[in-house]
Amino acid sequence: MNRRWISSGVLCILLLTQCVHPSSARLSESKFVPFTEVFSSSTQNPVRMHQIKKGDTLYRISLQNKVDLQSLMKTNNMNEDTILEIGSTIKIPSSPQGAIHVVAPGETMSSVAQCYDINIAEIIDANRDKNPLALEVGDCLVIPAKADEDEEISSTPSRGGKPTGTLGWPITGTISSDYGQRKSGFHHGLDIANKIGTPIHAAESGTVIFAGTKSVYGRTVMISHPDGKQTLYAHAKSICVAKGDKVDRGEVIAYVGISGVTTGPHLHFEVRVNKKTCDPLQYLR
Repeated sequence: MNRRWISSGVLCILLLTQCVHPSSARLSESKFVPFTEVFSSSTQNPVRMHQIKKGDTLYRISLQNKVDLQSLMKTNNMNEDTILEIGSTIKIPSSPQGAIHVVAPGETMSSVAQCYDINIAEIIDANRDKNPLALEVGDCLVIPAKADEDEEISSTPSRGGKPTGTLGWPITGTISSDYGQRKSGFHHGLDIANKIGTPIHAAESGTVIFAGTKSVYGRTVMISHPDGKQTLYAHAKSICVAKGDKVDRGEVIAYVGISGVTTGPHLHFEVRVNKKTCDPLQYLR
């Protein structure tokens, strides 16, 4: 009986102590953050954290999280030469490619494309790590932002007429992917691999009609030529022309990079006639 009274007395003393000194009930006043504050900061700032593990590189992290490498480096004040320390954390910015769609039961690439009113080829190209014929429930798909209507291209390649005129090679290097059908879908251009920073040249004289960033393509330059053709140069590290500039054949317009959705440094080069893509090799010598 005495033990019960003693225990009760000790408990009352502890409770009274915490009421008088509430800070003693906390591990640390400075580390205490109300739940509402946590919720508020997470919804206002979409940045996520990634802990560096063995084998991680900035390039690999950007691929895994489907974010632009340049955006990742800028967010963390890093560059290509930054050494990553195992166990440290870096910020992952929200994806610049567009929305993220989580695949639900019964959904296909086609139904997802219809849901967002975009071309299925764009979704396939933005999700090259996914099998378009065998999506799994829970897969995360990058939904690229819709292109402006006057810049949209046909998913059907141009078949009519013979090539008129020839274009100069924008860069030299190894052709890493041809124009045409491949496992991930139809490839609208020619991929030419070379090291980061390699100068990209205008294939023909013309007027710059776009110089900026496009979803999937990354940093991109588009040139309109006097004969009606358009050429597109994508995945650049940096651009050295602006919309409206007149450029000469062979003039440096950008430098090879890995911006946008890409698996390595290369130039994605397209030739368009009447807004339809054509095989660039028909025009290149």
